[in-house]
Amino acid sequence: MSDGTRIPADREQQRLVWRRLRGTLAPRANWSQAIVGILCLLLGMTFAVQVSQDDDSLEGVSQQELVRLLDESGRHVSDLEVENAELDSTLRTLQSDDEGAVAAREAARKRLDDLEILAGTVPAQGRGVMVSIADPERAVKASTLLGVVQELRNAGAEVIQIGEVRVIASTSITTSPDGALLVDGVSIASPYTVLAIGDPAVMEPALRIPGGAADSVASDGGTLAVAAEEEIQIDAVVTPQKPEHASPVK
Repeated sequence: MSDGTRIPADREQQRLVWRRLRGTLAPRANWSQAIVGILCLLLGMTFAVQVSQDDDSLEGVSQQELVRLLDESGRHVSDLEVENAELDSTLRTLQSDDEGAVAAREAARKRLDDLEILAGTVPAQGRGVMVSIADPERAVKASTLLGVVQELRNAGAEVIQIGEVRVIASTSITTSPDGALLVDGVSIASPYTVLAIGDPAVMEPALRIPGGAADSVASDGGTLAVAAEEEIQIDAVVTPQKPEHASPVK
């Protein structure tokens, strides 16, 4: 190098300096860095596959179906928010020293009433819809009738009755050997009457969504008619089975 400067004097020395500089700056991967790199690669591939699967699961779904799924999701979120607010209010009341005992009894009584309705052990009444399914050729499938029930539940139906049978969580809809529809083993005759208590402004349009319950009934050769009612009376009840193995703990 020349005097008073750090610049190499000739080209050979410059090439030597550059080789040393590249060697100094070159990344030196160790086993830990290699393992981290492999894990990052696998994580990226997993995420890409998951996104691809999610896209495939919605591929082919109609726009109407997507709108219905979005509406149902929004409705469920709203219901959960209302229920959460009610539970928060109940908790605040129970935490009050003066009204704690009275509020606890009232909350327990209300909860019992709700559970009895859901279990189908007591009659119920309220706003809702009456669905009539004409099936002159007895061609409507059990799965189609089950789809009507599920559509009503998705639309917020709290209590449902088919014919003279109360529909609960364990209710079955099947077909007898002679082609008749059976609800919990009870034969129902056409036209099939389905009563549902809930918001008629939500349930009625839900049954008429293109590709939904009404279209499924029509595909089987039947006809579905739905009417909103200010008061639906459901009298059918179920008798709870006595537990065979369980017993209460006090």
